[in-house]
Amino acid sequence: MACPGLSGRRIEYFLRVNTGTRVKLVTRGGIALTGAFVMLAAAGCGGSSPAATSTLGAGSSLAAAAAQAATHAAQPSPTPDAKPRPCTAPYVRGFSCAMRERIAQVEKYLAGAPGEIGVVLRDRKTGAVWRAGHAYSQFPAASTMKLAVATDLLLRQQEGQIHFSGYDWSLMYNMLHESDDNAANALWAKYESSSFRYRIRHFGMTGASFSGEINWGFMYCTPADLGNLIDYVLTRLPARLRTYLVTELQHVAPIQRWGVWGAGAANHPGNKDGWEDDENQTLWITNTVGFSGAGQRYTLAIMYDLEGYGAAGTSQGFDYGSNRLTQVASLLFQGRYTSHPTAVATP
Repeated sequence: MACPGLSGRRIEYFLRVNTGTRVKLVTRGGIALTGAFVMLAAAGCGGSSPAATSTLGAGSSLAAAAAQAATHAAQPSPTPDAKPRPCTAPYVRGFSCAMRERIAQVEKYLAGAPGEIGVVLRDRKTGAVWRAGHAYSQFPAASTMKLAVATDLLLRQQEGQIHFSGYDWSLMYNMLHESDDNAANALWAKYESSSFRYRIRHFGMTGASFSGEINWGFMYCTPADLGNLIDYVLTRLPARLRTYLVTELQHVAPIQRWGVWGAGAANHPGNKDGWEDDENQTLWITNTVGFSGAGQRYTLAIMYDLEGYGAAGTSQGFDYGSNRLTQVASLLFQGRYTSHPTAVATP
C-alpha cells in the first residue's frame, strides 16, 4: 500500500536488532518487497510523511521483523546457474569477443575470393587494429584519393594558403557526393601539384605515390594508408573541418552507397568509394574507406584488385567487387549479410 505523497520516492529504513546489526531496507513509494517491508511501509504512513531514513531501537515492536530481515540479509547472493560462455573466436588484441567472432566470419567469407584484397579495421575507442590480406600492398587508389584531396584543400583553405570561391565549394561537394571526376580534376588543376604527395604524408599516407601523370587519378596507396587517412580526418582535423567531411560522407549519392555503407543505417556510416577499370573492362578495382558506429567509433579501409575476374566488356567485376566490400562491412558491423548494393559503375 503506497504512502500518500510518496509515489516514486525511494524510502530507506535502518533497523538495529539486539545483535547490533544495522540492516538497511529499501522500498519505493511504500511498496513492500518482503514481509518485513510491509510492516515498515505501514509504520511509515501516518499523518505526516516519514523521514527518508528511520532508526528503530531493539525494543521496538518491529524487532521481530528486523530479526527476520537480518536473517535474510545474512544470506549470500545467489550464484547464477549459467556460466559465461567462453569466447572461442581467434584472439585479436583489443577487440571484444563479439567483434572477434565477426572478424572470423569475414576471414571465412574472403577465403578463396578471386584477386587480392587488403583490409584494415580500427576501433578508435580501444585503439585495436585488425589487418588482413594485403594491408600494406599498393593498389590503384582510384576515387578514394579524392578524400585526401579534400582534406588537403580544406586545411590549406583554413590556413589562408588558398581561397575557395563559391564555385570551388560546389566542386568540392560534387567530388565528395557523387565522386565527380570532372570536379576533382578542376580542383586539382587549380590548387594541386606534385607536392600533394608530400603533404598527405602528414595524414599517414606514407605509401602513396604517383603512377604516371601528376594527378589524383594516377596514384597508388595501401589499405593502411587509407586507414590512416580516415583516422586523421576523425582525430586530428580541426572540429569544423571534421564535421564538414563527416556530414558529406554520411550523405553520399546512391552511386557510393556500397562498401563501408554496408554497415547499415543504424550505424550511421559514411564513406568514400573508388573504382577503376581498364579500357576493355577486364581489370576491375573496387575500394572503400569510411567509418561506422556511434561517434564514428570504427574505421574501415578495403582495397580490392579483382585481377581480371568477370566477363570482359561488362560491369560484372564491379558488381562482384562492390558487393564483396559491402558484405565485409555488414558482417563486421551488423553481424550478418545484407542485400546486394544497387550502385552502377560509371566511366
